[in-house]
Amino acid sequence: MASKRGMAALSVGGVIGGIAFTIYLTQTLLAPLIEKATWFPENGWYGIIAWLLLYVILALLIAPASLHKFISGVLFGFWAGWAIAFIGACLGAILPFLLTKKYLYNFVENKLEKKPTLNALKRAVSEDGFRCVFLTRVSLVIPYPVLNYGYGLTDVTWRDYLLGNFGMILPGALYAYWGSKAADLSAAMNESRDWTYWAAVIASLILTVWIIVYLRKITLANIALESTE
Repeated sequence: MASKRGMAALSVGGVIGGIAFTIYLTQTLLAPLIEKATWFPENGWYGIIAWLLLYVILALLIAPASLHKFISGVLFGFWAGWAIAFIGACLGAILPFLLTKKYLYNFVENKLEKKPTLNALKRAVSEDGFRCVFLTRVSLVIPYPVLNYGYGLTDVTWRDYLLGNFGMILPGALYAYWGSKAADLSAAMNESRDWTYWAAVIASLILTVWIIVYLRKITLANIALESTE
């Protein structure tokens, strides 16, 4: 019990720490790249399509999806960043799944055969494919890129897989929100803001922690993935 609680705290802390570290990176080391990346929002639909294409390429390369969602919020603001991050996440999930099903099955199986995640996914999919996909997508502590390929090794149907990917709406909202607030938070560190501003930030942080803990709990309660952490 103690080890599970410790692992839970580490996973939640990892997500929160990752958000904080990403805010720091986008305002410091990555700032020059972010400035050049403004090409995407400044070029309308062409920029959006190019950003989505980049999202798919990074998904194929198993890059962390959270960073792309976060920067979507930085570049496009919350609402547009949220929508773009969700569409990109769906596209980035479909292509690896298709490639595994059609062409890379043996290669991916050799890479993942010793991973406890794969066996857990196969069991969960056999019971309820839609619920399995949805819960793993809505959780912020299970890496999406590996799942994109891993699901191609299971018997999940296309219908369940596509519908289950709607679970990515909530994680996309969280990352896009903090991405949209990154510049403002950085500026607030150097300016005097009244207590109402910081109260709102703290409330947002508490809500984020609660959501992460809750989603992790319901995911592990319904899918036996404890051994994968």
